[in-house]
Amino acid sequence: MGQPKILLFRVAHDLSARLVPELFGAGYDAAISESADVRTVLQQRPDLILLQTDVRTLDCCGLLVELKGNDATAPVKIILLAEGGPLERSRALDLGADDVLTIPFETVELFARIRAQLREKAPDDRLRLQVVDAQKKEREAEAALAAIVEQKETGKKRRIALGVVSALAVIGVGIALRNAQVSRKSNASLVLQLQSLRSEILTQGQLLERAQKSREAGNQENASVSKQLEELRAESAELRNKISASTGPSLSDLDNRLKQTDSRIGKLENESRVAQEIVRDYSNSVCLIYAIVGFRDKTSGARLMFAGIDANGNPVTDGKGNIAVTTEGGSRPVYLHVFGSGFLIDGAGHILTNHHVLEPWWHNAEAIPVPRDTFEPTIVSMSAYFPGYESPMPLRVQRVSEDFDLGLASVDLPASHPRPVTIDQQAPISGSPVVLIGYPTGVEGILARVDEPTLKRIAQAAGNNTEGLVQELARRKLIRPLVTQGHLGVVGPDRLVYDAQTTSGGSGGPVFNGSGKVIGVNFAILSGFSGSNFAVPISRAATILATSKSADAAR
Repeated sequence: MGQPKILLFRVAHDLSARLVPELFGAGYDAAISESADVRTVLQQRPDLILLQTDVRTLDCCGLLVELKGNDATAPVKIILLAEGGPLERSRALDLGADDVLTIPFETVELFARIRAQLREKAPDDRLRLQVVDAQKKEREAEAALAAIVEQKETGKKRRIALGVVSALAVIGVGIALRNAQVSRKSNASLVLQLQSLRSEILTQGQLLERAQKSREAGNQENASVSKQLEELRAESAELRNKISASTGPSLSDLDNRLKQTDSRIGKLENESRVAQEIVRDYSNSVCLIYAIVGFRDKTSGARLMFAGIDANGNPVTDGKGNIAVTTEGGSRPVYLHVFGSGFLIDGAGHILTNHHVLEPWWHNAEAIPVPRDTFEPTIVSMSAYFPGYESPMPLRVQRVSEDFDLGLASVDLPASHPRPVTIDQQAPISGSPVVLIGYPTGVEGILARVDEPTLKRIAQAAGNNTEGLVQELARRKLIRPLVTQGHLGVVGPDRLVYDAQTTSGGSGGPVFNGSGKVIGVNFAILSGFSGSNFAVPISRAATILATSKSADAAR
């Protein structure tokens, strides 16, 4: 898949001159078109259009209707760059625009909107390709059938062909039923891939290797804001040098560019300062949730066990490196170790997180590496690890939502406990800064921040036991969340989309706004786009949070 293509329609010369290089630098294929019509869009085939307009004059109305009313151009996302305020923005959305950005705007905000729109377009594009492919196969099948019918001149031959197809179908069903019966036998010997099971962090060498990979990935992600500031400061210095050596008409243009650059520097510095304050106030309120999942046979209730353990304490594998498991005898239970994030919402010990963190199999069949029709996953234990506390706090599930990826749990808090977060009751604003706190990659993200000598001592103390490893990190007070910054792209009734980076393990973490209040609960990432994440708006947690208040009142 190539670079996303962005087409600039009717964008002022000074604005397009600034945007095009920045779009190219961000990995987009950008082009400027003098003609703003359906024909140009069909020729250029862009993924997204930036259209500058004055909504008050409705000069964009005809073009929007034409583009959105044409089957070939309707999938193209359109962001209007418009003068005016909320009324004009609402009017532009009613006309068919996918998003509206008020002029003047910051480039970082525009890029957040672009990424959000392209993220929404990607799954639709894949679906359209699948539909086209299905239609093609349907036409091919119809053509083949027509050819067969033409060749089969007698009804007898057609009946014979139909009988053969029916017989094959019956045989296929019989084979499927037999396989299903075999899979349901409780004493069946299953084979699980070591990579998908992720049962234990096996050796010190593997542990150190994983920590190094997480460290490298984390360094790349966390350097984004610093890199932007460094580039902007260099640009500011270069502009000042040019101003000192320039005269005439170019001086005014350079001065305007310097003001814009310095404004962006001030905004980024302010956002970094806000992020530091949020970390200071609330990082200890975000816990690492650690769940151990076991498996039982649905028919017999027998636990799924490793068939054997070798001399090094590792599960026995066959010649292909696959782990052998059984429900008869065995050496030790098969466990899946799952990590997520959560945050304290009150002094009674209630923790808000995701449904899929409290029940890792919820709407996530790929997370469970055993046949779900045969084995039932169960929570063996679940604990919350708060920064600064040496011991885990057993976690109790209070309630989960079936409509949104939200869950409420609770712990028994010590007398001296972390500060609960503050929840924002106001609707968030698209383009505003956000701060995300959580534990992406789970325990490996924590290990990535531990120095090499300490890491080796931890590995030696924990052996090949994941639970022991987490407890050792807590004992040394090394469990601390990661913090990333970004901007809101899309604000919808059921989801927030933003570009603060995270990954698996960060699910359930709080999304803070610039005022240090929680506006959402992180729940998903979209692969293929860097730092493309989703949160459930905090307003959707009202029912679950009401349960928390009722429990407090009952006490």
